[in-house]
Amino acid sequence: MTSKVVKIVQACAIVGVATLAGCTPPPPPAPPPPPPPVVEAFPARPIAPGYAQENLAVPTADAMGIRQTVNTGLTSAQTTWNLRSAYNVAALNCQGPEHALMAEQYGAFLKTHTRELSATNRALDSEFRQKYGPGYKDVRDKYMTQVYNYFALPPALDRFCAAALSVSNHLTTVEKGNLDVAAATLLPQLESVFLQFFSEYEAYRVAATAWDARYLATYGVPYRRPGGNPLAPEATDTMGPDQTLTLPPQTSASSDTGTVASGS
Repeated sequence: MTSKVVKIVQACAIVGVATLAGCTPPPPPAPPPPPPPVVEAFPARPIAPGYAQENLAVPTADAMGIRQTVNTGLTSAQTTWNLRSAYNVAALNCQGPEHALMAEQYGAFLKTHTRELSATNRALDSEFRQKYGPGYKDVRDKYMTQVYNYFALPPALDRFCAAALSVSNHLTTVEKGNLDVAAATLLPQLESVFLQFFSEYEAYRVAATAWDARYLATYGVPYRRPGGNPLAPEATDTMGPDQTLTLPPQTSASSDTGTVASGS
């Protein structure tokens, strides 16, 4: 009888242990693996407007915020003559099919306004002579070279040509004797192209400097568009990731009126 009781107790104990075992919660699942590290997107380095060179000299602004270009603070004679110079640059350098008539229109412009342009030329000589004395011609020639090169700025050429085409078409409607009045309105239209370009270039320079500070040490120097043809006879610099070609400045002819000629 005693042995039966013992067996019953043992059986109950076994059943109890099994019951307790069945009530134990399963172990928690393994934690998920950590997420992969976030890879920062690598933005391209900002590109200069018109693929301009890295060290482009931009005219500065004065205390009033007026950018000091070759077209700042002009006399009436300078305004008319600089418009003529810009028109000459456009007739020579704007070669798209939409500009096919521009050289012809420029020639007609010179014929229509011959007397007014000649008077403007004489007035300019007088203004430079009064200010600079016997050496005024050298000063004027140097200034006019700067004017031609200003309007022929390669990275702004496409937008300049678009504006010049509009100005050219408008000039076909200007009657004799009204050129000075028209120039006071039309030259600022061309100048606005360059003022906008210079502002964009300054913004690019700020963005490029920030990019270099953040990414240059990690990713190195990016590709930069070459500044010209390394096989050109005028080229002197070897091509490299940070180099652009140094070409001689554009020359200009004399400042008198005439037919379309390089720099005239």
